[in-house]
Amino acid sequence: MARAQASTEFIVILGVFMIVLLVFFTLALDFFFSVRSQRDYNDALSAVETLAAEADTVHSQGAGAEKIVEIRLPPSTTFSPNATFIGRPLNSASGKSNTISISLNGTVLSATTSSTVVGSFPSYSGVHHMRVTSYGNFVSIGTHLISASPNSVFASMEQSSTKVAPLTFLAEFTGSTNESVRVTLSSSWNYTNAQMAISPSSFSTFGLASVPVSLTFTTNADAVGIYTSTLNVTAVRQAFDGSVSARETFVVPLTLEVSSG
Repeated sequence: MARAQASTEFIVILGVFMIVLLVFFTLALDFFFSVRSQRDYNDALSAVETLAAEADTVHSQGAGAEKIVEIRLPPSTTFSPNATFIGRPLNSASGKSNTISISLNGTVLSATTSSTVVGSFPSYSGVHHMRVTSYGNFVSIGTHLISASPNSVFASMEQSSTKVAPLTFLAEFTGSTNESVRVTLSSSWNYTNAQMAISPSSFSTFGLASVPVSLTFTTNADAVGIYTSTLNVTAVRQAFDGSVSARETFVVPLTLEVSSG
């Protein structure tokens, strides 16, 4: 009898303990999701406000001004060009293009700019670097994949000579081990008496990398004065299956001064 009563008491105590444990677990789970939701909210709000502020800053500085901004896109971000966008949603054919917006499962966080902005967010969550560039009458915002050092090239040389100007391209971490960044270089340089060659004109990187590029200038006897153009850089982040997750374009100003000797 005593043994049966002890067993009953043990079962009752165990049941109470399990109930208390369940309540504690439920409260802890609610607290965890509450903290994560608040962090997602803060990260999204910081992202739109920071990008909007930097867009206005580079716009006030004039064409060519740019800034690299680090943001975090939360896991709860709705990755749709009609919900999370830069400028205006894809399904809006008219209206001002001055809004930066992130949707978190229906909760919209946005900031407006004094300038016109165009661009897009990356297509997945995590930490991203964004290039904010002023083009004078508008500001472009997009994923930052690669940078050039120096960010402009000046070369001085004489007639009938050859000179090599070195450039180094620094790739950002792609964010995934199955992704690479493909870079293509081109130029509108079309002078006949002062020519330029790019080597290599394209390359791929995996993760953090530094890639040297040479710009070789060759002048003939008729070349003299100042020659200007741009090196056009296109970087595409893609997976091994060929799918593209981000694209970046920017220019490196080129100036060549040729003296008569």
